[in-house]
Amino acid sequence: MILIACGLRAEAAIFERLGLTAIAGGGDPARLENDLRARAGRASLILSAGVAGALDPALDAGAIVLGPPESPIAQYLREALPEARLGTVTGAPAIVAEAGAKAALHAATRATIVDMESHIAARIAREAGLPFAFARTISDRADESLPPAALVGMRPDGKVALGRVLASIAARPGQLPALLRTAKSAGAAFKALEQVAAAVATLPA
Repeated sequence: MILIACGLRAEAAIFERLGLTAIAGGGDPARLENDLRARAGRASLILSAGVAGALDPALDAGAIVLGPPESPIAQYLREALPEARLGTVTGAPAIVAEAGAKAALHAATRATIVDMESHIAARIAREAGLPFAFARTISDRADESLPPAALVGMRPDGKVALGRVLASIAARPGQLPALLRTAKSAGAAFKALEQVAAAVATLPA
C-alpha cells in the first residue's frame, strides 16, 4: 500500500478517487503523525503529496516538484511527469504567507518548496524503515504574499472553513483581488495535482 500524506481533504480526495490511500492532516501535525504511524505497518511507501508554497523564485503556480532528488520514486515519477523538476522541501508548522518570510526561509535552507506535511511524513517513514518521497504542486509563488482569508481557510479535518473565509473578507474587503489571484493559482496547483495522482497510481503498490 502507498500511504499518502496530504494537507487538505480536497487533495486527499484526488488520490482516493484513483483507489489510493490518503490522509488529510488539516494543519494538525500531531494527528497527522498519529494517523501515519497507525497505518505505516501496512505501507510499502510513504508519499507526501499536495500543494506547496514556492521558495525558489523560478517556480510558477502549477509547477510540479518531486523529491528528494536521489529517491528512485521521485525519478520514476519524473519519467511519467517530464514537465516536473526535482527539488527539496522544508517543513513549517504553519503556512508561510509573506514573500519576505519565503525569501528568508529559502536563504536559510536552500529548499525548493515549503509545506506542512512532508517533514512529518519523512520522519514516520524513517521510523518504519520505509521509502519516502514527495510530489508537490505550487499554489503560491515565492514572490507572492497570501491574503488573510487564505490563512484561515483550513479546518482541522482538512476541509475548507468557508465561514471563516467569508468573515475575513467581510472584515477586510480590500484583500479580495489578492484572494482571487490566490484562488486562480490554487486552481492551477490542483489541476497539476491530478496529473501527479495519475502518475502515482502507476507506482507498484
